[in-house]
Amino acid sequence: MKKHETIEDAYEYIENAKSILKEKAQRTNGYYSKPKYVKMAGNTAWNGVLVALDLYMQKRGITKKGRKKVEDYQDLIAKENRKLLKVFHSAYNYLHLLMGYDGDLNVKTAKTGLELAEEIIQWVEKRLQHKS
Repeated sequence: MKKHETIEDAYEYIENAKSILKEKAQRTNGYYSKPKYVKMAGNTAWNGVLVALDLYMQKRGITKKGRKKVEDYQDLIAKENRKLLKVFHSAYNYLHLLMGYDGDLNVKTAKTGLELAEEIIQWVEKRLQHKS
């Protein structure tokens, strides 16, 4: 995470993902026709989730040298909120795996993934406001 990133940046990743889907993925009859752009949107939205969680880690004073692993985020969330851990696992599956890797063309997959991302970012935003 770059030191200057904010929670607004996390939301911007989600908006960028939505724009990619709307403008480039070519939606027809409940499916997208361009897996390249579905993958791009999934990875973009997943980055928004990670930016938000990195901000929360930073606020909590949790530092880790080198690249963080998905388990680092899971450990943090497991200590904070078990329900959110389920949301995180689902977001990982929808955004990172189904969209980002597989390029799943179902519009409902993308919609669900983006909703899960927003839920995580909103949770972080509330925590950042309360821990200021």
